[in-house]
Amino acid sequence: MLSLKNKIIISFFIIAVYSSEAIAGLYGFHNYNPYTKDERILDLKEVPPYIQNYRADMRDNLLMLIRYAKEQNPDFKIIAHEGQNLLTKSLWEYDREGYNRARTNEQALDDSFLFHDNYQDKDPQRYTPEYEYLHSIDAVVINNLYCGKGKERPLAKKYNLSSITIEHCSSQNELDDMEINAMINKKISYGFIDINQAFNNTNGHHLINDSSKNIFQISDAQNVLFLLDEDNYSDKDTYVTELSKTNYDIIIMNPLFQKKERYSAQDIQKLKIKKNGSKRLLIATINVSEANPNDYFWQKDWTLGNPEWLKRKSFYSQDSIITKFWHNDWKKIISNFFKDILNEGFDGIFFTGIENYQYFEQQSPLE
Repeated sequence: MLSLKNKIIISFFIIAVYSSEAIAGLYGFHNYNPYTKDERILDLKEVPPYIQNYRADMRDNLLMLIRYAKEQNPDFKIIAHEGQNLLTKSLWEYDREGYNRARTNEQALDDSFLFHDNYQDKDPQRYTPEYEYLHSIDAVVINNLYCGKGKERPLAKKYNLSSITIEHCSSQNELDDMEINAMINKKISYGFIDINQAFNNTNGHHLINDSSKNIFQISDAQNVLFLLDEDNYSDKDTYVTELSKTNYDIIIMNPLFQKKERYSAQDIQKLKIKKNGSKRLLIATINVSEANPNDYFWQKDWTLGNPEWLKRKSFYSQDSIITKFWHNDWKKIISNFFKDILNEGFDGIFFTGIENYQYFEQQSPLE
């Protein structure tokens, strides 16, 4: 397998023809390519004979990567963005089973094939993918828990998963209240008012509980920095120097500077140390269901629909494309990318793109 450095060199001329996106995105905070009318109001000519379990496919993909990571480094941290719905077998998955039984003329458990009455989160059974997923991740990231309608699932609380919240607040007062509530509830928070100033700089974000404590576990942390867009930084060295001057307990960042330049071992070690000399956690981000023309693995003849698993324009990114994430070709690409990240020396991974199973569910209605 080619090293990350060689892949970057090979892909350089491909990447160079694409301009970077103007604003960094994260699911739940941008809506560049919203649902079309046809996608919102489906007019299916035929009832689907079978509906795929997209949630199980996403859960299986994550477990494939998690198992590999834990084999290499048992202490590797796993953080899932908006991944709470995979903690146990969901209502949608039970409904899907009823639907598929009905379509195959098997006896359904109720006349409507659905389980809407009295459903609540249940502890996953041992030796199931849900159980393994629940016990393999270290933290969940929740959008707008305090400045919106985000919710923490009961299972996350019950099993003491660390919670990180990302908060788009409407005013300084709301932001201040959010920070107080997050501290009271022992949540790690990243808040902002102006979306254009989010995810792309080290300035303008209140550093909560600045301390010289060494951070070995996510539960040790009091604050976090999400830096997912490096366009405000002229070069990698400037970027690394700027980050090293901060005291954030956790930094969540892209594994490649501007998607094309590799960090040296010295860069990684420098970034793992806070300005005050104590240790922090350095977490790389990876989108498990979207491809972008600036990604090093992107091929110049790729476009929407070619290959066929490049399915739809991303909701939160101008240029990215949602993949059929269960397709073997995509799984091979994302597995190789993940292995390269693991070899770079990051302390953990931040999985994004988990929520895209919802798009495929929307296109396969159960009712």
